[in-house]
Amino acid sequence: MRNPRYALLSGRHVLALCHDVDGLYGHPAPRPRLRHELRGCTPRGEIARAVTQAIVEGTAPLGPLDVETPDGPWRFDAVRVLGARGDVVTIEADGPPRRSRAAAGATPCAHLIPLPGTPPPPTEVTFLGCSPRGALRDALAGGATDFEEVRYQVLRSGGNLHHEGEAGRVTSWDPARGHHGLLDLTVAFPRTGLIPPQTREVWELFHSRRSPAGPGTWRRFTGAARAAWRREAALRSSGLPGPVPGATYALDGRGITDEDALVCAVTEAVHGPGLAYPFDDPHALGGELSGCTLVWHHSDVARACLGVTPLLAVRRPATFQEWVDGLRAEGVRVVLD
Repeated sequence: MRNPRYALLSGRHVLALCHDVDGLYGHPAPRPRLRHELRGCTPRGEIARAVTQAIVEGTAPLGPLDVETPDGPWRFDAVRVLGARGDVVTIEADGPPRRSRAAAGATPCAHLIPLPGTPPPPTEVTFLGCSPRGALRDALAGGATDFEEVRYQVLRSGGNLHHEGEAGRVTSWDPARGHHGLLDLTVAFPRTGLIPPQTREVWELFHSRRSPAGPGTWRRFTGAARAAWRREAALRSSGLPGPVPGATYALDGRGITDEDALVCAVTEAVHGPGLAYPFDDPHALGGELSGCTLVWHHSDVARACLGVTPLLAVRRPATFQEWVDGLRAEGVRVVLD
């Protein structure tokens, strides 16, 4: 098949190459927060305060939580305390606990017990015009009525990877309309894995290794789509020449409301549209621009927005002043306008 846009896989094996897809792009359901019981705990410090608040108000935000068990130290992210009874504290968090280093003030607990949750029901996604191969082709030839869970890939025009994720169990197949000898394959797809339409728009803009024309195109994207823009632009930015020593660059600060926007805007000011430095640290970016002058127009937008994030975020992004100080520390003359 020439220029497939999608692939279905099991392990490392490609099971099908497909021309198109229906139902993949939409607004994803929120990922369910996971609940745990912390048993045999001795709450102290911030978690003790949160337990008291939860008893009075029903729940209480906490942020990251370090727990020390006989099995070692663990960290939960974006924690909310739901209640407590005796030495059992019930929490919910963004994802399962992860291994961490021993931390001062960690809450000692005997056991971490995951509680069952209810994931959102799956939706149907149909991969169109597919050419089955390997185990999937054998299953179809043998008269199977469904197939195991598979992963999917979104491909660039040259076959390189845009994105990969879990697809689900193949539930049905039908002859493809308009593609003789090919099949449409339907899978039970997790609603949490749907891709926002803006992200697809970004991928289409960068398809076939084209760089989108026109400065500031990244401004019309937000959230995950803007992050996707930056990733795609960074892939096209390897081997960029260094800035002209002593040069002055005008930074258009309109729309610089987050870290991705700042990196896109700075790279555009130096090298033109459709490119992005791979740096997300003020000192690293400053090292790239050392010896240059950056005239930051409309800097009040970034001053109000950079570093502003919910307190439960896993990683706090740099503030406006931290970006300015980091750039200046590396030899960039920053003029705020």
